Amino acid sequence: MLELGFEVKEVVEGRARLLVPKGVGEVDPSKLPAFYNPASKISRDIAVLVTSAFFSGDGKTFAEPLAGLGARSVRLLLESGVFSEGRACDINENSARLISVNARLNGLEGRLRAHHMDANVFLSTIAAERQKVHYVDLDPSGSPVRFLEGSLRALLPGGLLGVSATDLAALSGASPRTALWRYGIRLTRTVFRKEVALRALTAVAVMAASRLSRSAVPVFALIHRHFARVFLTVRRGKIGAYRSVSQLGYLKYCNSCLNVERVEQLLGSSEWCGRCGSQASLLGPIWLGPLQDSELVSRVLSSELIEDETFEEAKDLLVHISQEPSEIPYSYPVSELSRRARCSPSSPKVIVARLREMGYRASVAHYDRGAIKTDAPLDLLYELVRSPS
Repeated sequence: MLELGFEVKEVVEGRARLLVPKGVGEVDPSKLPAFYNPASKISRDIAVLVTSAFFSGDGKTFAEPLAGLGARSVRLLLESGVFSEGRACDINENSARLISVNARLNGLEGRLRAHHMDANVFLSTIAAERQKVHYVDLDPSGSPVRFLEGSLRALLPGGLLGVSATDLAALSGASPRTALWRYGIRLTRTVFRKEVALRALTAVAVMAASRLSRSAVPVFALIHRHFARVFLTVRRGKIGAYRSVSQLGYLKYCNSCLNVERVEQLLGSSEWCGRCGSQASLLGPIWLGPLQDSELVSRVLSSELIEDETFEEAKDLLVHISQEPSEIPYSYPVSELSRRARCSPSSPKVIVARLREMGYRASVAHYDRGAIKTDAPLDLLYELVRSPS
């Protein structure tokens, strides 16, 4: 298009028609004149579903500080049924122009405002001009940490923050030094690294909110492919902030036997595994409370919206998440349990069924269909992988 200065093509995502740079799906999205990642469609699907179920009625407002060419913002307005207006920002001038073009293409003139500026300036402007919003969607490439406080300040009391991260090496413990200097969290490699990443991201958001005398409580969280994402309700008040940070803590992880212990207080805590006596590692502070609001997940799964074929992959994830005991902050890969027990791998579904028959809470993890989340003791798990039937 002449007004853009680069070639574009039209794609359809959900109910949105989007003009995207030619080459999308063929080259690295970061190499294109404006950012659009087709692989992040499921993240946008989840944002539509969660906001639709979280908010009641319509007339709500949102802000997207790192909007790319506006795909998420357009879909929130077209599909969620709860937003009347949105503001989408990107520091890339081409992206900002495409936001306006895509707004017109979808009949959203006057409802979706495009901004070309730095994300933190954009968020500060919203807070300073007393135009705070009900929902902020923060979806960076990499770490969200430098945008968190601005996003929290831009929210109305009782609002919802959706935040993603793609630097999973740091958040999962694969890069402990990066986790320490970037997030202030001590992590190490575990067999449940994706669970660690999700709880570390949640902790980062909770701590950012507490510094502003705000509480942040997760209502939905998932990790899938290249990203982790958590949605949190945010309210003002020192008492709520204290209650939120009180759910942060540490895990003591033993790489020798896979034993995991919760550590609420560091003072006086032993550095040795309580099961085998080997030296253990401490991870934290991370979020140790529930990650999901079961009522919200039920509302999403019972909504008419989720029956649309565009949400098929998201629905599959949500069904698995609804079955998880979300307050259990670890999981066990059955293949690793079997390897250490020196036996052939068992079926995770069979072991989950056995555990439930015994009265334990258990499910397959949504992020690893070969791993089990359960409150059963580790010794019992080793017994079951040796004789699952």
